[in-house]
Amino acid sequence: MGLRLADGGRLAMTCWDYAWPLCRDYGAVERMLDETRARGFNAVRLDPYPHLLATPLNGVHLDRCEILPEADRRRRIVAGAHTVEIRKAFQRLLGAARDRDIKLWFSGFFVPDSRARRSFVRRPADYVDVWAQTLELARRWGYLDTIVAVDFAHHFPFPPWSHGVTRRLFDRAPQRGLPERWSGEQERAVERYLLEVPRALRALFPQISFGLSAAAGHCEALRQLDTSELDFLDLGVWLDDDPRFRLVSGAGLPVPDALRRRLTAPVHQALLETTGDHWRERIQDQLNRRLAFARLRRLQPVLGEGYLSVAGEPDSPPRRWAAFTEAVVARAVEDGVSVITPTSLARPHTPWLWRQVDWLARLNHLIITGPGR
Repeated sequence: MGLRLADGGRLAMTCWDYAWPLCRDYGAVERMLDETRARGFNAVRLDPYPHLLATPLNGVHLDRCEILPEADRRRRIVAGAHTVEIRKAFQRLLGAARDRDIKLWFSGFFVPDSRARRSFVRRPADYVDVWAQTLELARRWGYLDTIVAVDFAHHFPFPPWSHGVTRRLFDRAPQRGLPERWSGEQERAVERYLLEVPRALRALFPQISFGLSAAAGHCEALRQLDTSELDFLDLGVWLDDDPRFRLVSGAGLPVPDALRRRLTAPVHQALLETTGDHWRERIQDQLNRRLAFARLRRLQPVLGEGYLSVAGEPDSPPRRWAAFTEAVVARAVEDGVSVITPTSLARPHTPWLWRQVDWLARLNHLIITGPGR
């Protein structure tokens, strides 16, 4: 099916995910969008909190909500309660993005809140309901053309983001993860979400693309399922997830977290210094396999997150890390991927990289102009 970008163009995305409403600084969203434009981005991937925007079954919507973001080693968002007037914040975000000609790419993380509203998003109809209400708000306010795509459940159906589904289909607490093997009944149940949710939403909002994101280990599950109703597959390609890289970098060793944090940066640097070509080939092989799967299924491949984490807060991008990142982006552009992030770490809440205005602008120019430009 593919993405239906209105201008047929390319997108360079920064990944704000669920961080955007958590800053208490008034005017932060407008300032971050200005900074986003200055760095050459033309799109933002973020979670609009559809389960909080939607009116619950009791018919009473309380705009003031208390968000409880969970710890995330890659996103590094500080845990703690944040009180937000979510519809007011969402409308302001839409208007600010429109004013700056920045497209929005939605991805549903279903972060917990004090009223546990994500627990009620369990069935395919629940996903359709919360997303339809979210997109209808954007249409009512005149901003629907700012939204290009919806990843209806980040890394579906894997926890922690598919909280209600984990309990409904697998009868497990999300903290336990999913079983390695699914029963035929569980596979058919997951498949119903992949078919019914995008089909229903596309009927209501035909100008928007609907798809899924999938981490490296999750694609195998999708190979067994019918993905014919999805428009795109947002690939998460991380060298950190490569089993060989984890082995030689000592990621699985039973050492205290504080020591691991101190060792990660020099170990990664040494590996990239001595065997960098090998690791670039490894991640490119991973990317090639994922692209082949997406294209076999006629899904538009999207490189929405990756590629190698960085420990601590360096003053500037580590030299070998920067070269590694540039190589991954250049390869994705050459392979015809039209929606790419320069790296998941390129976001306002990673200050050490966000300060690299020229470096980000150069990568984003490559992404937007495409191969051979």
